[in-house]
Amino acid sequence: MQGILVTSRRPEGAEPRALTGSSGFLLARLGTEARRRFAHLLELHGLTLHHFAALLALAETDGLPQQKLSALVGVDPRNAVPIIDDLEAREFIVRATDAADRRRYKVALTPQGRREMRALQSAGAKLEETMLDPLTGEEREQLRGLLTKLFRAL
Repeated sequence: MQGILVTSRRPEGAEPRALTGSSGFLLARLGTEARRRFAHLLELHGLTLHHFAALLALAETDGLPQQKLSALVGVDPRNAVPIIDDLEAREFIVRATDAADRRRYKVALTPQGRREMRALQSAGAKLEETMLDPLTGEEREQLRGLLTKLFRAL
């Protein structure tokens, strides 16, 4: 698949049992690998994880105040400015004065930004398919359910 980083599978028993017996270790390793592959996919689009998070947050709204967007993305508002500037320069987003409070800016996706999000979501789905290939459909649903349960508990 073009644009998807695939590495060879590790031979069984490549890690000591003490490591593979630790859920924390397995979650950390899988998380690291998933992040690496997803970062590579975004790099092919000239984006970072923060760019993607901003686009994703905006995709479900008709626009957000810049402060709220930075909170959702998980970056300090001052550090969000370069991310927003970059996305605006690429014409993925538009920034305008917030009608509710003229001292603030509201950020929204452009039609080009929506197209980019659809392309990223499609590529992300292919990447997820590749990573979850060893699992059956039922196992994937179980995994998603368990991960969601753990995520909500945090």
